[in-house]
Amino acid sequence: MNANNRRIVSFKIFPWQRTLQEWLSVDAPVLIYMAKSTIAALLALWIAMTLNMPDPRTAIFTVFIVMQPQSGLVFSKSYYRVLGTIAGVGMSLLIMGMFAQDPIWFIGFFALWIGFTTAMGLKYRNFQFYGFVLAGYTLCIVALPVIETPLQVFDIAVSRFSEVIIGIMCATVVSDVIFPRRLLDSLITSEQERFHNVLSTLSDTDSIFAAFDEANPTISRFSSGVVGLNATRVNSSFESGAGQKERQHYAHLNQEYMNLSTTFYSLKSIVHAMKEQERKEVLNALESLYSPVVSVLKTLPDTLLAPEDLNRIIRELLTVKNTIQVQLELDHKRLYESTHSAGEDEFISAAYLIIRLVNELHNHCATYLSLLKHRLSGNASREISRVIQFSTHTDNLLVALAALRGSGVLLLTMVFWLWSGWPYATLTITLAVVIGLLLGTMPSPLDGVKDFFKGAVIALIVAAVYDFYIIPEYTSDLLTLSLLITPVLAFIGWMTTRPKLAIFTFGFVFMFMNQLALDPYYKIEPTKFMESSLAALIGILFGGLAYILVNFWSCSLTQKRVAKILRTQIVRLCDGALNVERSALESTGRDLIQQFSTQGRLNMRSSRLVYEWLLSTLEIGRAILTIRRSIQRLYSHYLHPSVDNAMELIKSYFETPSVSGRDQLLSTLQKSLQELHSSPMPTEIGQRKRVEILIVELTLIRTVLINSETFPLLSEDSCN
Repeated sequence: MNANNRRIVSFKIFPWQRTLQEWLSVDAPVLIYMAKSTIAALLALWIAMTLNMPDPRTAIFTVFIVMQPQSGLVFSKSYYRVLGTIAGVGMSLLIMGMFAQDPIWFIGFFALWIGFTTAMGLKYRNFQFYGFVLAGYTLCIVALPVIETPLQVFDIAVSRFSEVIIGIMCATVVSDVIFPRRLLDSLITSEQERFHNVLSTLSDTDSIFAAFDEANPTISRFSSGVVGLNATRVNSSFESGAGQKERQHYAHLNQEYMNLSTTFYSLKSIVHAMKEQERKEVLNALESLYSPVVSVLKTLPDTLLAPEDLNRIIRELLTVKNTIQVQLELDHKRLYESTHSAGEDEFISAAYLIIRLVNELHNHCATYLSLLKHRLSGNASREISRVIQFSTHTDNLLVALAALRGSGVLLLTMVFWLWSGWPYATLTITLAVVIGLLLGTMPSPLDGVKDFFKGAVIALIVAAVYDFYIIPEYTSDLLTLSLLITPVLAFIGWMTTRPKLAIFTFGFVFMFMNQLALDPYYKIEPTKFMESSLAALIGILFGGLAYILVNFWSCSLTQKRVAKILRTQIVRLCDGALNVERSALESTGRDLIQQFSTQGRLNMRSSRLVYEWLLSTLEIGRAILTIRRSIQRLYSHYLHPSVDNAMELIKSYFETPSVSGRDQLLSTLQKSLQELHSSPMPTEIGQRKRVEILIVELTLIRTVLINSETFPLLSEDSCN
């Protein structure tokens, strides 16, 4: 019996092994997380009750808010929750001390603070936004209930902060002690999957040389996960085992991945343009240039790569690069003689991109190898000295709209409170502010409001059963109370493991903890329960109304806004500072598109179009910086006025794009290239290299501009 047959038989005899492995990898982590969150919540309840805290619900609510599957996420969210609570409590004391007797100033300052925290929550990333969210609605929780008795604000502020700290301590201790899961472990798993995706994509010739297909997810699959993995890397810094060197490896891998995806898309776009022009001879030459790369990557094993495999890839990629450069010179001479310059620019650009792709892949493999060696032995194979920061960029218009929405919903609910004179309207204000702060950074906020409302309604029903039947009938001490609420706490823990139920779960937790009778001494009144519940539901409706009134983004408006911002970035690169790093261009662009994809109403086709706009912008922006740096280092007698003229036309064209401006720019670029080709090349190696860079980058810009379908200049209706 051969080895394959032995494996088949063993699989038939022991099917339980596969079932057990699947259970351990899928179901067991969910059960462990449910147990951890339930234990932490009960621990918070016991501590708060023992210390006679006025509102133990806050401690339990905090546990479920900060509890996450990995310890790093728990520490990160807890850290920013503490900062946000401190800021909110401090602002509550300040505003009550200064404006408690002046309602106009009180409301005005209140509105400014909520608008500020809403805007900052949109501007900042990771869990930093959550700190501003807490700073906003903590003011509502602390200041509004004592608006008529301002001397009590200090007691409420102290108790609120103490209860939050109890919840945070319980969540962090339980998360780090009971079956801890490290964020770094999930980070290396995600990096392994992405690295293998890069290698498998680049080892397939069709991924580059096959025609564009809207149903083909190659572009999005190759470029996905950049923002998410950076967030994971940042949050992992809160774990004790996270070293600075290892985090820098991940930062470099993320940056190199962005570079690879931009180069990959630029190459594929040029190949697509040549396919439409049916330049088969040029395409065959390019495919022949790329074939050595495929030959190297095809020899890789399908399993996890060992350092020996990566060492071999790195060596062979260096050899391949030299082979491609030699073959390029021969093919260029042969094609130029046979086609008389037809498609020469496209060929030069594509060949340059292939070489750049090999360089970037080589660097990516070297960094990944260094990371593996660092994790295995603590000794990296290459020194990561340059610190790479993931830069972010938020559109000021989005920030202004967020501030307007936050302040507007507060003023609207304040008017409702003053007009109705309803004591429970303070809860309406709080819920409206919570909705405005927490859901503003999420995709489809109106759908989020609906899910939050559904969770709140179901929580009210469950809380009513507990308040009026279970707790008074079956609870005699803290132990029986804990046993009775454990099933609901475990159910909440299970719901938090379901991403599709995230907003529903938050609405359920918020309302359940707000209405459950967990006071140190049992007290519940049907009238108070009904009125507070109604006030909370009205607040949710006010929060949803704010998104309807101050969220007029449409698909076409989003596309126009993105196109304008991307063109503006190119204009700034034409005459701005030269110290802009490619890493900053790549990360800010992706962060911007990620945010517009969340805030704007883009369908799948328009989202892909906007992302292709970004990649084209990144390619031209990088080329502009390279050209300007080469010009700065060239001797004056090697400079050509036509190159400066081309740079000026690039700037003016992207400021006010037009068909005539595009034709003029393409003509000027062609003239500049002819002058550079006809002029004597410098004998000095450094100067000669810079002139060659000018020729290649100008050619690349011209090639990308000719393929204008992938650039934010034409008004393509992709929103239907």
